[in-house]
Amino acid sequence: LNDTFIKNGFVKEQTMKKLFYWKKNQMITKNVFKIFVLVLFIGSLSNCYASEDSPNDIFNKGLGFYDKKEYAEAFKYFKLAANQEDKDAQYKLGVMYENGLGLTQDYAVAVKFYKLAAEQGQIKAQYNLGVLYTFGRGVSQDYTEAIKYYKLAADQGHIDAQFNLGVMYSKGQGVTQNYDEAAKYYKLAADQGDKDAQYKIGFMYEKGIGVIQNYSVAVKYYKLAANQGLIDAQFNLGIMYSKGQGVTQNYDEATKYYKLAANQGDKDAQFILGIMYDNGEGVTQNYEEAAKYYKLAADNGHIIAQYDIGVKYSKGQGVTQNYGEAVKYFKLAADQDNSKAQYNLGIMYLNGRGVTQNYGEAVKFFKLAADQGDSSAQFNLGSMYFNGEGVTQNYEKAAKYYKLAADQGDKDAQYNLGVMYYKGLGVTQNYDEAVKYYKLAAEQGDLQSKKQLEKIQNLKNSN
Repeated sequence: LNDTFIKNGFVKEQTMKKLFYWKKNQMITKNVFKIFVLVLFIGSLSNCYASEDSPNDIFNKGLGFYDKKEYAEAFKYFKLAANQEDKDAQYKLGVMYENGLGLTQDYAVAVKFYKLAAEQGQIKAQYNLGVLYTFGRGVSQDYTEAIKYYKLAADQGHIDAQFNLGVMYSKGQGVTQNYDEAAKYYKLAADQGDKDAQYKIGFMYEKGIGVIQNYSVAVKYYKLAANQGLIDAQFNLGIMYSKGQGVTQNYDEATKYYKLAANQGDKDAQFILGIMYDNGEGVTQNYEEAAKYYKLAADNGHIIAQYDIGVKYSKGQGVTQNYGEAVKYFKLAADQDNSKAQYNLGIMYLNGRGVTQNYGEAVKFFKLAADQGDSSAQFNLGSMYFNGEGVTQNYEKAAKYYKLAADQGDKDAQYNLGVMYYKGLGVTQNYDEAVKYYKLAAEQGDLQSKKQLEKIQNLKNSN
């Protein structure tokens, strides 16, 4: 009512100015003028308070201004209706204060109006209060209070409140962790068409979390979400069709859903498609398509795809051979600790492909890969220490790296280690150890090891 009074008083001010001008010229007595003005003022009050508009009518007038983004006018009507306990007006005032629409943003005042509306059952106000308590805006962060208001809204069918309750029960925020309750609320939201909830409940049915595992039901919910464009659901459907989980195995359907996700930029789907085309799994083998999807995934930051497209450029498989591009992608993966990319960079520097030959850089990248257990890098590092390439020649370190590779079954390292034990290079000479490593290599078909074993046997026979 105060807002209406101010508005009407302002309008009447123009009349008062005109009256003053008329008085001055007509020389009405001062007392008569005051009485006349008082009558007009009382009339203004009468007009202000005599409105027959209901709170809802006043709210709807405000809503008209709100929809036109005339927030100052909307505020006046909302305030008037809110003072008459109109819950929708109270909610709208909360929205205006929360978002700073036509006034200074004030979360605390937003909370005040949301509470007034929520106490009257206004569903959106209940939900928004849950959000404000979740993030601590205008109130101290309080998951318990958030749960309280989400439940009030969820019980009235608010989809986002149902979804958020699913999240909070699954994480144990404000409640004891309870996957059964999480599944319950996700399902409520999912059955109302929320794609994120459809994905979540699909995942829970796939893994048997909070529900009895059921691949068919998982597929059902994934499809609902996938048909709304949810990438993760499309990707998971691709997996389930490729494995035949909940559906008959169908690589065409798997490819279809992987492509839907890939076309939205999902790097994992792009990488999987690259593998499928590379190996001819469920599709006709096609190196060009493999390279295409590896590159898409690589450019989206997929580490293994960066390594794989590097290999493609190095070999010229599905793409024009380009060592410079190979080095570029190997470096991207190597910088993220991919040992295979580190090893391949070592090879590129060792042989001067796509880069200037540099044994020091080769050693650097071989060591990075070797320290992660890459047996090929360990072997090459052993060879560089043995030959003094990029490092000072050091037989002890050569033997160390050969042994690491040999213990992982590298037959070349086993043979070289056999030579070092036989000759006592970097290790104490030991014929038994030499024979041991020659045998390991020979069992894998290494011809030189077989010859060394025959030589040792002939020496024993001659003695």
